[in-house]
Amino acid sequence: MRTVSPALIILTLLSPWAGTIQAQDKPSGPDKKVNAQAGRKIDLSVEAKLTASHTTTEWKIQNAIDGDPKTQWVGEGHPLTWQPTNIIIEFDEPKTVERVVLVSTRQRDMLAIKDFEIYAWGKKSWAGEAPVAVVKDTREEINTVAFEPVKTKALRIRIRDTYYYHSFPRLLEIEVYESLPEVKGEKPEDSPLGDENKTERLILDLAFGKVPAFPRTKFQSSKGSLYYAKSFADTMIASGTDRYGKVNSPMFTSLIDMETHRNPIETPQNSPGQRYGDRSIHGGNLFHDVMLLLAMDNLSKITGSVKYEKAVTDYLTFFLKNCPQSNTGLFPWGEHAYWNFYEEKAVYDIHEFLGGIPNSFWERMWRISPAAMEAEADGLINHIKNLDDFFFDRHADINTPMPVPRPEKYGGLNFARHAGFYIGLWSFAYAKTKDEKYLDWSQKMIDHHWTLRSPESGLPPDRKGARNASAVSTLSLALNLLEAAELLPEGIVRKKYEEVAKTYLDAILRLPHKAAEGKFLIDLPLDAAPEKATGTYGEPYTYGYGGGFSADYAGLLLGVYQITKDARALKLAEGFADYYSKNNPPPITEPVYARVYATIIGLFNDLYEVSRKPEYLEQSKRYATIAIEALYHDGLFRGASNVGHYEASMMVGNLVYNLVWLHALEKQEAIKIEPNYFAR
Repeated sequence: MRTVSPALIILTLLSPWAGTIQAQDKPSGPDKKVNAQAGRKIDLSVEAKLTASHTTTEWKIQNAIDGDPKTQWVGEGHPLTWQPTNIIIEFDEPKTVERVVLVSTRQRDMLAIKDFEIYAWGKKSWAGEAPVAVVKDTREEINTVAFEPVKTKALRIRIRDTYYYHSFPRLLEIEVYESLPEVKGEKPEDSPLGDENKTERLILDLAFGKVPAFPRTKFQSSKGSLYYAKSFADTMIASGTDRYGKVNSPMFTSLIDMETHRNPIETPQNSPGQRYGDRSIHGGNLFHDVMLLLAMDNLSKITGSVKYEKAVTDYLTFFLKNCPQSNTGLFPWGEHAYWNFYEEKAVYDIHEFLGGIPNSFWERMWRISPAAMEAEADGLINHIKNLDDFFFDRHADINTPMPVPRPEKYGGLNFARHAGFYIGLWSFAYAKTKDEKYLDWSQKMIDHHWTLRSPESGLPPDRKGARNASAVSTLSLALNLLEAAELLPEGIVRKKYEEVAKTYLDAILRLPHKAAEGKFLIDLPLDAAPEKATGTYGEPYTYGYGGGFSADYAGLLLGVYQITKDARALKLAEGFADYYSKNNPPPITEPVYARVYATIIGLFNDLYEVSRKPEYLEQSKRYATIAIEALYHDGLFRGASNVGHYEASMMVGNLVYNLVWLHALEKQEAIKIEPNYFAR
C-alpha cells in the first residue's frame, strides 16, 4: 500500500472580474512547496465525462464544469451521514493529476460542503485503501486540494457531509489540474473502499446507466392473486414488523430489502419522482399502510384466519397509544413524518395528509382509541393559518400548537385536496361526537375555496394567488365532500357538501380529457371555460412527486359515479379503461411503481362491479399477472419494477388490497370488498 501525503487545502478567492480561480502558493507537507500555478487546468467539459450518483432535476453535474460560478450542481436531500454522494470524473485518456479545486457555496448561511474524500482509479477498481485526499471540517467555500501526483483514468469525489442539514451538497465549480509533462505520477493500486456498501455500489451503477437484474417470479394461475397477497401478508407478519431499536413493535417496516427481509441502514436511491424527505427510511408510516391493513382485515374474512385481523389490531393499538404527539395530538404519518424504529420517536416535525382515508379505516381506529382519533381531528386546526377565512397550509407543526390569535403574517399552500382530507376527518368526528365545532370547521373550509373559485372555469385556484386551477386536486376535494356527506344527517349542511361537490365535478367532467391517449387534463388556466381549456395532461403509466398519473383520476371518477350516478363520470372512466385494455405498462427495465399496477387493477375491478362485464375482470387479471411477475419475489413485493426493495410509500399496500379485491370478484366471495379510492 502506498503512503499518501496529507492533502493540502489551499484557500482561494473567486476573481470578481474574470470568474476564474486564483490559487496561492502554500506548503503541502514538511519541507515541500507546491507551485499552485504549475501544470494545466484540464478542460473537463471536453476532456472528461462527469457522473453524479445523486442530482436534483434542474441542477446537473455539468453545471459545475461550465466555468460559470453562477450555475451549480446540487445533490439530493438524502442523509449524507448514512451514505455518501459520489462524483466520478472519467478522463478521455489517463492523466497525471495533482490538484482538485471544489467551489461550494452557502445556503441559509450554512456551508454546503464539510467532509469529502478523493480517490483515484487503479487498473480495475478504485484505490480504496489509499485516498489521494481526505478533508474534514472544511470551513471554506473554495478549496484547492493538492496531493502527490497520481496517474489515473478517473477520479472519485466522495462527499461525506455538509453543514446544510447533512444533505444537499452544492458545487459551483470543479477544476482538476494535471502535472507538468516531465512529472511521473504514481500509479494507484486496486484496493476496496472499506465502508462502501452494496447500495452505494448499486447507486453508482445506476448513475452510469447499468440496469440491475433482480430475481422475478413466474405467475402461477393455479394459485391465483390471493396466494401472492396472502404470502406477502404472511411475510410482513413474520419478518416485516419493527425488530429494531430498544422497543420492538407490531408496526410494519416501510422499507425492506428483498433478499434479507430486513430494513437496510443504507439508503436505496430515489426512484424517479421520489424525494428522500418523503420516504420513511428507518421506520414505519401508518399512512402508507392504510390499505394494507384493510386488506389484511379482508384476508381474515376470506380465509377464516384471525391472525391477519389481530396483526392489524396490534399495529393500530401500538400506534394510537405511543405515537401521537402530546402537545398537538397529531399523528406522525403522511408525506413526511413517520415513526423511527431505531430512535423510538417521530421523524420530521411536519404533519401532512397523503391520501383519502376511507371512513371504514377511521372506524377501525375509532374502535381502538376514540380519544386519539379526536386528538388528531382537533390537531388539524394547526394547519389553519387564518381562523377567519380558514386559509391553511398543507404542512403543520406536529409538536407545537399554533398560537391564538394567529400571527399577522403567514404563508402556506392551501391545496384543495388537503381541504377535502380535513373535511373528511372532521365530518367523521362530528358523526361520532355530535360536537358542532367539527361541522363549523368543515363549512369554513368549504367556504374558503368556494369564495375563490373562478366564474369562468367554476374551479378554485390551485393555491392562493395562482392563475391556474388544478382539476385533479379539486376532483379529490369533491369526492371527499361526497363521502363525508354520507356521514351527515339530511339537512342544509349535507346539501351544501353535495352541491359544492357537484358544481366542481360539472366543470371537471366538461374538460377536454384525452381518454383514448390515456391522458387526463390535470391543470388548466383558472379563467378558462372548461370546454376550451388547455393545459397539462397526466401520463398513463407514470407517477411522480405531486401526482400526474391518469389512472388515479379515472378511478376517482368511479368513486364519484358510485355516489352521484352521473353517467358522464362513468363514460370517462370507461374511456380510460379502454386505453389500458389496449396497451401495456413499460418493461421491467423502466421504473413502474406498484401504485401504477394497483390503480389500474382497481379501475378494472370497480368497473366490473358496476357493469359485470367479463372483459373488465379479464383485464384486471391481466394486469395482476403483469404486476406479480414484475414485483413479487420471496414473499414480498418490490416497490417498483426496477428496485430491489419493498417500499410502502410506493403504495404496495394498494396493490395487495386490490389483489384481494380481485380474488373476491373472481371467486364470487360473499365478502363485500369496499372500492379503493385512497390514491388521490
